[in-house]
Amino acid sequence: MKSLSFKVSLGGILSALSVVLMFMTGLLPPLVYVLPAVCGAMLLIIAIEVSKKWAYITYAAVSVLTALLVPDKEAALLYIFLMGFYPTLRLSLNKLKPLAVRFIIKLLIYNVLIVLYYNITIRIISDSSLQEDMTDFGRYGVYIFWAITNVVFVIYDVAIGRLMYIYIDWLRAKILRLSVRKGDKSNER
Repeated sequence: MKSLSFKVSLGGILSALSVVLMFMTGLLPPLVYVLPAVCGAMLLIIAIEVSKKWAYITYAAVSVLTALLVPDKEAALLYIFLMGFYPTLRLSLNKLKPLAVRFIIKLLIYNVLIVLYYNITIRIISDSSLQEDMTDFGRYGVYIFWAITNVVFVIYDVAIGRLMYIYIDWLRAKILRLSVRKGDKSNER
């Protein structure tokens, strides 16, 4: 059983690191889509070391701070609506059987959230450059963009599984000299 001070300090350290990385999206615009994914993946450490509940609490804290402090609101919304909580949610979704059902549910969740993200980005932030980018592809621009993002999501989902493997079986076991407890269900890839 981890102590409360360990849980709070781990959550605080990863929250601070996430907010700093999210803040960098305003300084390095090409990383607008990459850094929210990295910050979300970092929450896996809390989910594995402490619990999914603590990972969601950390996600909520980072989401509030990101919404208030990050200059690039598109990146902040991407973290809040998808990338921040998906890696932790993925731990629960991976328990679903069979594989095809799991895959369909993941894609359904992603597509609902990406449509919500896109509509909020267009309407609230009024990002006209995003709308103009869609028209470059013609009248099917939105659908082309949607298909591309689905492929990227599948790659992201696989990458999250690989990152869990790297953390649990390599970094945690070999470098940090910590072993996975027997019966620990948080290590499911």
